[in-house]
Amino acid sequence: MLRNTKIDVEGTKAFYHAYHQITQGCDCIYCKNYVIATELLPNAVKVFYQSLGIDPTKEGEVSEYCKNEDGSHLYGGFYHVKGRIISGPDCWIKTSEKVSHLETNNLVEISGIKFGFTHGVSLLLDGFPNPAVQLEFEGNIPWVLEEKA
Repeated sequence: MLRNTKIDVEGTKAFYHAYHQITQGCDCIYCKNYVIATELLPNAVKVFYQSLGIDPTKEGEVSEYCKNEDGSHLYGGFYHVKGRIISGPDCWIKTSEKVSHLETNNLVEISGIKFGFTHGVSLLLDGFPNPAVQLEFEGNIPWVLEEKA
């Protein structure tokens, strides 16, 4: 279940509006594909991102994990949101003092993409408004580039 959060949608949206696309910080084929493929995300996922003020083509940390048999690719990563967590399970569980793992039972699926909030904020960009929380995501994204991975 997604955590109960208090989000400043307009503050988040203002940051993303002013920031550059992911591909301006990384020109790898996987990020290029991801940015273009965000146009094909299910409407429910687009609405979810919009409800938080997130532009999924910008700022986030995006990683491609593997190619699936159907040609899609498993991606994961995170975005930052201006706000704070009120209650609910964290999607990252500490297993020892220095080790954590993504707890998939604490993720919510929206049209095939899994999401969860965490207190742990990584790689927060200078100028991102505080307080900030992190939205993790994981899901299969279609391969849309003519160039093969």
